[in-house]
Amino acid sequence: MATGYNIDIDPNSSDFSKAFKDFYSVHFINSFGLTRGDVDTSFFASMTNSEKEIAKRLVRQNLKLRQAHLFTASGQLKDKEALTILYEQLENNDDFSWQMTIGQAIWRINGDSLYPKLLTQLQNYPSDLMRQAHFEQVLDLQNEQSIEAYFDYLNDSNSIITSMTLSKLNYWLTGKYSDTFLFDKNYFIENRNNKDLKETLLQKLKTLG
Repeated sequence: MATGYNIDIDPNSSDFSKAFKDFYSVHFINSFGLTRGDVDTSFFASMTNSEKEIAKRLVRQNLKLRQAHLFTASGQLKDKEALTILYEQLENNDDFSWQMTIGQAIWRINGDSLYPKLLTQLQNYPSDLMRQAHFEQVLDLQNEQSIEAYFDYLNDSNSIITSMTLSKLNYWLTGKYSDTFLFDKNYFIENRNNKDLKETLLQKLKTLG
């Protein structure tokens, strides 16, 4: 059992499925892969309903430890009972990165408009590292705001962010990632008001992610 967590089950019990054990392992044993974003999280969908309820409780009773992967998990599990704790954590954290992480979890549960507002603040945040770290979250909304944000990021002062933006826009239009861009920055800037292009990008965002 992982030290420091409030765990009230035997995670090795034969009663639990492989999906639940995988969930437990990456959240309470070794979360490094989650932090790097290279973990297959299909276990969230594969767990039984009863296992999901246990997972929600385990995450909820450890949220006050303030660990990013647990905030994220509460959102992915859509745990409404966690909202009180999440809002308390949001109010008690001045750090913008924490606000982005907690705000995302809340939004996934109840669609609170505070999250789109945080995403707007992110676009103008003075730290390049902050904008870069939370760059992918812009896609969460999967709406016009996401597309408009990407057009704005084409003019970001950080060349890494500009490159990531071009990479994603080209992926949506070509269906593949490449070291060279078929559509350059000028193409998108010149066609920013092209409604057909924006609609195409939006539909690709929803299907390709």
